[in-house]
Amino acid sequence: MKKVLVILSGIMVFNVYADQSALDNFLSNANTMKASFTQTIVTGKKTRVSHGTMEIMRPNKFRWEYTEDKQLIISDAQKIYIYDQPLQQVTIKALGSSIDKSPAAVLAGANNIKSIYKITNVAGTTDGLNWVKIEPKQANDNNGFQVVMMGFDKSQKLASMQFIDSFGNKSTLTFNNLQTGVSLSPNDFKFKAPAGVDVVEQ
Repeated sequence: MKKVLVILSGIMVFNVYADQSALDNFLSNANTMKASFTQTIVTGKKTRVSHGTMEIMRPNKFRWEYTEDKQLIISDAQKIYIYDQPLQQVTIKALGSSIDKSPAAVLAGANNIKSIYKITNVAGTTDGLNWVKIEPKQANDNNGFQVVMMGFDKSQKLASMQFIDSFGNKSTLTFNNLQTGVSLSPNDFKFKAPAGVDVVEQ
């Protein structure tokens, strides 16, 4: 469930720099995307690393699959299905409008994030990436996170995202071979609960 909170709410703040044109270019060309990823979550003194693949089809359709943990998160733009294979449980949540005020909107939402977030350039770089800082315009309307960072490489391709949530948990997503504007099957964003699993609808 912590993975869901990272995706649907959810950065270590570095002194880095980005031209907002990289973000504009990404939003213009990323109606669909897919990549493999590494996710690192730091909670207190504990660090957890996991790997997986993701696919996104705007608006609001996404698929995150965690390899080692055998967990699957799918949105069909109306509901979110969270399938925990080891627990043999599926949790179903209504998508609702909350995605528009979460980090998920940056990747999977409509291209209206500038009306929802405050976006700023941050100066300085040490890791070769150009970074954009994204914050809620209203602190009391943050949907569980303080700030999001998006790191772009020299070709303006998204390479990393970082989050810090309202509890101070720090998360980093590093993308590998991220492709945008690709052909994706609509079936990838459909989910049918396997026979015999527990289904919890919230």
